[in-house]
Amino acid sequence: MENKKFIPIMTNPTIPTGWKDLKLSDITSKISDGLHSTPQYVSTSNYHFINGNNLNNDQIFITNTTKCVSEDEYLLHKKELDDSTILLSINGTIGNVAYYKGEKVILGKSAAYINCSNLVDKRYIFYFLKTNKTQNYFASELTGSTIKNLSLKSIKNTKILAPPLPEQSRIVAVLETWDKAIEKLVRKIEVKKNVKKGLMQKLLTGQVRLPGFSEEWLNIEVSEVFSFLKTYAISRENLINGTSNIQGVGNIHYGDIHSTYRVTSIDLKNVSVPSVKDMNFTPNKQDFLINGDLIMADTSEDYEGIGITISVHGLEDKKVVGGLHTYVLRDNSKKTEEKYRQYIFQNHEVRSELKKIANGVSVYGISKSNLSKIRLNLPPVAEQTAIANILTTADSEIEMFKKKLALLEAQKKYLLNNLVTGQIRLPEFVESKRPLTGT
Repeated sequence: MENKKFIPIMTNPTIPTGWKDLKLSDITSKISDGLHSTPQYVSTSNYHFINGNNLNNDQIFITNTTKCVSEDEYLLHKKELDDSTILLSINGTIGNVAYYKGEKVILGKSAAYINCSNLVDKRYIFYFLKTNKTQNYFASELTGSTIKNLSLKSIKNTKILAPPLPEQSRIVAVLETWDKAIEKLVRKIEVKKNVKKGLMQKLLTGQVRLPGFSEEWLNIEVSEVFSFLKTYAISRENLINGTSNIQGVGNIHYGDIHSTYRVTSIDLKNVSVPSVKDMNFTPNKQDFLINGDLIMADTSEDYEGIGITISVHGLEDKKVVGGLHTYVLRDNSKKTEEKYRQYIFQNHEVRSELKKIANGVSVYGISKSNLSKIRLNLPPVAEQTAIANILTTADSEIEMFKKKLALLEAQKKYLLNNLVTGQIRLPEFVESKRPLTGT
């Protein structure tokens, strides 16, 4: 990490000495967008037609669904892209940026290209376009009702605070240091996840047995292990997010299982769930969740999300029920250990069966009757406990790295939004003569 200290410019609203307040058009040689018509596609080639949704994580993403064009079509429609080019998404997906690195692409109309002049460090402009200030400006300039669009005029009028080139380069160096640390940690987390995934599949299927365990596993239907609780289909607009659930009734919506929690287990001492707005809402007492209950999303917009399940803990006195498009499964049979329970529906054999019973075209669903018939291979409870201890340790390690990643990302965001606006300065660029304060 960068060792030098950052010196804040306390409450000085003026532009730092030597900095310039410019429009993006002042420091670029060209700002334009891509092709407004449809090119002639071919089945396969090394030339691609991309749009704004291909710009992600600072780069161009080419996928299996990205359209290909012939070399002749590429030569006919290619734009003036070079080492000075930054790409920007401007239609539908707004404000994503990517470096152009010589990819053989035709740009569509939802991607703009910005060719920086030699008056600025391209990397500095790249970071400036990602700041809250610039992204908020883009949002304020959007036109269109259903699909939003950012005009070239608005892009050209984007305000840029530009320090002298040496300071631009040093600011970039600091931000790139954080980016490299973040990238390294992301890779480490992925390695840990893959190790845990491999370990989990071997342990959950009995492919690998832990020392001291040799008893035969139980092959049994879901319905013989779990009973289903009643759930309450409260729409999102009738829920309040971010409540502690000390008052009122919490309701876990299938959308939160897919996109909010992204874990196999939630502890309500540390995590809040949405509450029902209607304070007179009184579900049956037997439908309130207890520690160790599983909540499954019975609907998914993608195949991989079918049957995603979380276990709930830390309820204490909180009143929470299952919500829209969920099943609540409770082990009244005492055949599963509480910590092990969260991994049952992560078993790749079980997930394969869940996908087999899913139905639908654009949205996939699973029925309670078909779910009930899926067969589970359960080790004895003592072995479940030993397996769960190993997997929860792996989960804890991954969560620790995720917290470190969140801290790095927060630091990077702070630096990004303050270094390029002059709110904080690097020591070597701060004037030694400081104004006197006080009396």
